[in-house]
Amino acid sequence: MTFSRRSLLAGSLSAVVPLTLKRAAKPLAAVWVVNDGEKVEADDLANPNKQRNTAWDGHTARVFGARNEVVAFQLVAEAGAAGIGGLSVRLPVLRQVGGPGVIRYAPPAADPTYTIGRQIQVFSERCMNIREKSNADWIYLRDSPAEPPDVLGNKPVQLVPENAAQGGFPLAVPAATNQAFWFDIYIPRRAPAGIYRGQIEVEADHQLRVVPVELTVFPFTLPDQNSINAMFYYEGSQVELRHGRNLDPVFHRFAHRHRVEFVDGYDIAKATAARSRFTGTDFTRANGYEGPGEGVGNNLVPRTFYGPGPDFDTPEKAKANAPLWTDWLSRNLPGKQTFLYMPDEPGADEFEYIRSLSAAVRASGAPLPIFTTHAYDAVLDGPDKAIDIWATVADLYDGAAAKVLRAEGRDMWFYNGQRPNVGSVVIESPATDPRANLWAAFKHDVPTYFYWHTNHWRHNRQVLPGRERNQNVWVDPVTFHNRRGWWANGDGVLMYPGEDRIYPDQDRGIAGPISTIQLANFRRGIQDHLYLTMARERGLDQLVDQLVEQIVPAVLDEAGPRVSFPQQGNAYEQARLKLALAIAAS
Repeated sequence: MTFSRRSLLAGSLSAVVPLTLKRAAKPLAAVWVVNDGEKVEADDLANPNKQRNTAWDGHTARVFGARNEVVAFQLVAEAGAAGIGGLSVRLPVLRQVGGPGVIRYAPPAADPTYTIGRQIQVFSERCMNIREKSNADWIYLRDSPAEPPDVLGNKPVQLVPENAAQGGFPLAVPAATNQAFWFDIYIPRRAPAGIYRGQIEVEADHQLRVVPVELTVFPFTLPDQNSINAMFYYEGSQVELRHGRNLDPVFHRFAHRHRVEFVDGYDIAKATAARSRFTGTDFTRANGYEGPGEGVGNNLVPRTFYGPGPDFDTPEKAKANAPLWTDWLSRNLPGKQTFLYMPDEPGADEFEYIRSLSAAVRASGAPLPIFTTHAYDAVLDGPDKAIDIWATVADLYDGAAAKVLRAEGRDMWFYNGQRPNVGSVVIESPATDPRANLWAAFKHDVPTYFYWHTNHWRHNRQVLPGRERNQNVWVDPVTFHNRRGWWANGDGVLMYPGEDRIYPDQDRGIAGPISTIQLANFRRGIQDHLYLTMARERGLDQLVDQLVEQIVPAVLDEAGPRVSFPQQGNAYEQARLKLALAIAAS
């Protein structure tokens, strides 16, 4: 089969109009489709993507992907003047044209992370009203050229399962308002290459409209093993507080489906109990899992997180305990990556203490890397090169120092997001900001991207005195604030509790996490990283270099006052299509 860029990319077609329904076809005024790199607000009835975009030619939704990839798109239903009392959508099946391939929908189970046979999943998008810009200047500087466009308004955030008690189907939609839906399609690893077609059924107050869907499956398969580590901190105790029970296996399956690793510190007892998470047994059909990374275990097993912890807080304890950990790890989880986390974002008054812990670990002979969240600093490093892994915020990343460190067998990572150096992970940022971070990591050979928290539902100790630590995250978009007066919308929250014992009026009746557009775009960026890596491995260096310079021309320490990366999904999808065509032809 010959794949044509013009036929695959809907946005490259000539001018078209959205699927606008006749006046008599109330309660729907219009239905249209957009790629996964946009946030369509409820009142944005004149969005330019409504006319056409890479996933929409005015009539048909067009998406593409490789085997073992999750591709996504959004359908936007615009309510007419009378509003909609009950709105639901379905995509029952995609069938290969002229072949045996079938990609099927199955309804959600009680466990939202049970994915066997659930190759098509559908979610409603829930908006949160952003009334004021985040003011934390390490995320973006207000009123600067790097500030996100269109900051205020009702921004889509959560991807709510169709069977949720709140936000599930059917939905009521006010007059002259958009309701967006999110479609995830997992392309099975054995799916035949070719064109697959189906129809989205949009039912509004018992009136049915259909939208054709065309999926192109390319003749290559994304690896189960990621080409970059995505290290996202996860706090199981916060899940127990909201859900009333331990749901770690559920949340880790959810993370795996998004190609990220939820991490925390492990001692021998905790790692022993979670061993199947690292061997890959947790991510098999026997445990309800079908999708990317099936049978592949997590890679990152930090010994401590957000500090050295009580087992390593003195040089004597560090020297005694380091060999116990590394010996156990080499016998039980060989090849996994570990480190000892030093005091978080240390000040100069902690440098000597950190060097003493590092010296004690080195004296023990244990191969336990020392990790710090700090820009490269020769004083902190000291003459003995105390730090093995430096993780820095984006504007302090030092490309020259990173090259020297890697030549010495050490490394430099970056964490979180900071416009204009990389994308910012807050609600008011464009959907594609997390995606840009993975392109930046590829360009600068960063092997691990770190995000500081996934479920910051209970505020950490930086909270203002007198403010409730258990945050009502479904109601208040501000999820981080500290005693210096800095705060941010959605910071540290990449998923929301499906049940809520603290705020029962916000309970969705879902026994697990509810995802976000931010997390979905991290997954998209991680899969883009795989495309770039595969293309590089196949000798397509000229194309890879061209696209990297096109998408992230000036990131990390190259950045100027404005963001250099695209802020809409179309440019990323055009680049991904070029990579797909080249990989398929190689």
